[in-house]
Amino acid sequence: MRIAFLGDGSLNHVRRWAGYFSERGHDVLLLSFENVDGCPFDAKRLKRNFPTKMLGYLSSLGAVRAALAGFRPDVLNALYVTGYGLVGALSGIRPLVVSALGSDLLVDYPSRIYHRLQVRYAIQKADLVMTDADNLSDLAVSAGASRNRILKIYMGVDETTFHPPEGTGKQEHGQRRTIISTRNLYPLYNIQILVKAAPAITDHIDARFVVCGDGPERNSLERMVEKLGLSGRFVFRGSLSAGQIADELRKASVYVSTSRSDSTSVSLLEAMACGVPPVVTDIPANREWLSDGENGLLFPAGDHDALAAAVARMIEDRELAGRARTVNTGIIRERGLWSENMARAERAFMALAEEYS
Repeated sequence: MRIAFLGDGSLNHVRRWAGYFSERGHDVLLLSFENVDGCPFDAKRLKRNFPTKMLGYLSSLGAVRAALAGFRPDVLNALYVTGYGLVGALSGIRPLVVSALGSDLLVDYPSRIYHRLQVRYAIQKADLVMTDADNLSDLAVSAGASRNRILKIYMGVDETTFHPPEGTGKQEHGQRRTIISTRNLYPLYNIQILVKAAPAITDHIDARFVVCGDGPERNSLERMVEKLGLSGRFVFRGSLSAGQIADELRKASVYVSTSRSDSTSVSLLEAMACGVPPVVTDIPANREWLSDGENGLLFPAGDHDALAAAVARMIEDRELAGRARTVNTGIIRERGLWSENMARAERAFMALAEEYS
């Protein structure tokens, strides 16, 4: 197949998605208004003639159409419903797949009328809408998609990289515990809550905190850590490769996600695959994977006291932590593997290409 992608080329999710099809032997072209340097497949950065995203995207619609006409795709996949989804819908290429990545429907869609108009137009023009969580599927339906045009595909984990450590992987009682976050340092992920919870955690537990990821809030988080006298407890690793993240996870006692909003979190799936007991915000997408008190703990988003209590419980309740390790690695094998989920996406793309050939 010849598959064209419209999406933010600087995002790992977009590169990973397009890269799968390239590795499978399909002809791939990624068109992006963001950085595409280092893409291991054919990728082109488009020029925006206006500084704002929407005007910039629409002003380059002619260039998008010209590039697509030259490539002659069998399928066009726009990743992110707002912006790229609208451009894909206006390109005239069929079949069109629009993939929701989370914030486009969870944050953008309810926030502004012009976002709602974009989302509805893109989704109603799409031949297939791809989501990775039930809450995204429900929002796609509310925007005009029929259930039979929605395919839920998880951005799963590579089991050759993300897997439990050799042996039990448990830390012995009395050792310093490692609490890890692998979310990027953006407001949506609310890492401040972990910093605020740290004093209550360290009052009772000898713990260190490893923060993997980068973003605009790093400096303010480091200042906050210093102000609270926690500099010796926190390590900011910055952006790491998948293998490095997996290594950090396998050394951790508890995984924490403080995100205010999410679809299926790949970071959570990676932690589950590595056997790290999770403590995460009580939001719908997390509840697709975790049952509170069974294979993880959920706490109200923004409540640092509840987070501190949940982390302490997970560390002290060895039976719960052990059950979470066992159950979660099984859940990932059952429905969270990258290769199996992407094989379903590939079959769906091939069916669309055949239907429109």
